[in-house]
Amino acid sequence: MQKVEFEKVTTKTQLEDMSELATKILKAYYDPIVGEEINGAMLKSFQSVEGINKEIEEGGEYYFVTLEGARIGFVAVEPKKEYYYLSKFYLLEEYRGKGLASQMFSFVKEKALKSGYDKIILNVNAANADTIARYKHFGFVVKKDIQRQVGEDMYVHDYVMQNDIA
Repeated sequence: MQKVEFEKVTTKTQLEDMSELATKILKAYYDPIVGEEINGAMLKSFQSVEGINKEIEEGGEYYFVTLEGARIGFVAVEPKKEYYYLSKFYLLEEYRGKGLASQMFSFVKEKALKSGYDKIILNVNAANADTIARYKHFGFVVKKDIQRQVGEDMYVHDYVMQNDIA
């Protein structure tokens, strides 16, 4: 299996590149699940250069997932008081199903453990069955069923999932 590497986003150019990659992946992936209007609002709020920069300023970290020098996906994490939050976890479609997500999760889990955390929490769209199954494979369990606001009068149905890693 090929080994992925992780490139931390620290520059304005990387922020712009991240926004472009995130928009490409998430538009293709989420338009069919939540619709173009809701996905567009989420992309504008969370994956624009401004949205990513705001998350970083609030303590989040973004990483490109690279394979042989090519940026093929990304992860974002944010240490919280009680848990390590997995904010983003995405691959371009052509790289899914090749075992690369396992390497990505190992990276996140190692960062969480090194930072002293014993659990990782994430939100996932309740209609995203394939991703929910993948997270369960990694040891996550559904803890809550929520409606999350993503824009003015726009909500998505999410599950809050948790993995007790320690």
